[in-house]
Amino acid sequence: MSVLSKSTLFPAELTSEMFNLVKGKSSLAKLSGSKPIPFNGQTMFTFALDNEVDVVAENGAKSHGGATVASKQVVPVKIEYGARISAEFMFAAEEAQLEILKNFADGFAAKVARGIDIMAFHGYNPRTAQASTVIGNNHFDHDVTNLVYFPDSSSDADAAVEAAIALVQAAEYDVTGMAIAPAFRSALAAQKDNDGRKLFPELSWGSAPGNVNGLAVDVNSTVSFNSHLDRGVVGDLANYFRWGFAKEIPMEIIEYGNPDNSEDGDLKGHNQIYIRAEAFVGWCVLIPAAFARISTAKVVLNKTTASVVKTQTTSITATTTPASGTVTWESSDETVATVSSGTVTGVAAGECDIIARVAATGAVAKCHVTVTES
Repeated sequence: MSVLSKSTLFPAELTSEMFNLVKGKSSLAKLSGSKPIPFNGQTMFTFALDNEVDVVAENGAKSHGGATVASKQVVPVKIEYGARISAEFMFAAEEAQLEILKNFADGFAAKVARGIDIMAFHGYNPRTAQASTVIGNNHFDHDVTNLVYFPDSSSDADAAVEAAIALVQAAEYDVTGMAIAPAFRSALAAQKDNDGRKLFPELSWGSAPGNVNGLAVDVNSTVSFNSHLDRGVVGDLANYFRWGFAKEIPMEIIEYGNPDNSEDGDLKGHNQIYIRAEAFVGWCVLIPAAFARISTAKVVLNKTTASVVKTQTTSITATTTPASGTVTWESSDETVATVSSGTVTGVAAGECDIIARVAATGAVAKCHVTVTES
C-alpha cells in the first residue's frame, strides 16, 4: 500500500523522529534539554511551568499546586519545506517511500532547527531576514532585557560571560546553558592568561565542544543571524524555555509545473515530483529574567587621523552601536589639542589622540591628531 493512499499527512512514525533530529541541530532545543511538546491542532499552543514541590507541616493546609508563572499562549508559526525527487516515488513500495520520506525529513529537520533559532532569538522570518508580524514580540531580543555589552575593542570576552551569568544569578536563577555566535567563540578562543596560555583551548580552530568550564555551550550562527548585534544568550534554558510542534504535518505531492522556481524547470519534463510539507512550531520564554544577552558594542569615527592648524578647529563625528549610545570626548594631551562634542581645537604644535567613549557599553575609538603651526 502506498504511503500516499493512507493520508495527506506526513507519516506519523516519521514526525517524532524528525523533531528528535531538530533537537540535535537547534541551539535552543539542544540546550533546553527537554523534549518538544506535541500539540493537537495548529491554531494555539499553551506553555506552562509546574510548581516546585510543596513542603507541608503535618495536618497543615496544602497550597495551590498550579503554575508558578502564568501560562503563555502563542500562535504557532508555519515552516514550509520542499524538495524535488524522482517521480519513481509514486510507484515505489511503501517501505521504499518511507525511506525516501525519512531522507526528506532529515533535510526538513535542519531547516526547522535553524528556523526555530532565528525566530526565537530575533523574531525574524528566516527567509526574508525581516521582523515577522506573526512572531510579534515572542522572542529573546524583545523579552530579555538583561543585557551585557561586549565592546569591539575589548579582548576580554570571558568578562562579558561572567557579567551575563551574574545578572541571571542575581535574579536567583540558575545558568544551565549558553548559545554563542562564531565570532564570540573566536574571541573566547583568543584569550590567554598571564603566561600566554589559552584560557579556552577547546574553542580553538573553530571547535564546538558542547561544554566549556562545565557549562553546556552551543556555537551557532543563528545567534548573530543577519549581522545581528547579539553574540550570546545565557540562562536557564533547561527550565524556562519551552518549544513544541503540531503533531499533524500536512504534506502535498506536486507533479506538474515549477513550484520551487528551479532552473530545472517543469517537473514532468524531468521525471520529477515535488514534495512539500508544512510544520507548525511554537516556543516560549517563560521567565525573561532567567536569561541575559551578550551584545556587541562599538563606536566608529569618521576619521582615524586628522590635522589642524594651531587655534583652528576640525570636526570628528562618531557613530555608535547601539545607536542610543552617548559619546563623551577627551584628549590625551590638552596642551596640544582640546575637544568638545567632537570639535577639536589646536592648542600647540604636536600630536595627541582624541578619544571617544560610550560609558554605557565600554566602546572606545581614537583619532590621532597632528597640530601644526600653520
